[in-house]
Amino acid sequence: MADNFREDVKGTLDKLVLDMPGVIVGKAFGYPAYKVRGKVFAFVGGDGIAIKLPEKTVQDLIDTHDFAVPFSPAEGIVWKQWVSIAHDDANDYRERIDLIEDAVQFVGENA
Repeated sequence: MADNFREDVKGTLDKLVLDMPGVIVGKAFGYPAYKVRGKVFAFVGGDGIAIKLPEKTVQDLIDTHDFAVPFSPAEGIVWKQWVSIAHDDANDYRERIDLIEDAVQFVGENA
């Protein structure tokens, strides 16, 4: 498994999502990932998390919140339905539970 992720963030995400119906933990690109209906809706990597949401929602988050930036898995590549979120304190991800729940629903409906 990739080691470029924060264990404290993974621990917080585990507590937030693993009790949600249908959610399981796995891997994406070697990083801890969370899936619903076999599809990844979030993963932990680098200094934070990436979650999958509708493109308009992603753009609105990026336009209006400092914690949200475009998800770029490699230089020059941006995934338009993914947003990166980074917080210094892992407990701050609890404040993003609504976005995480939206990601579960979005991916679950489109799986």
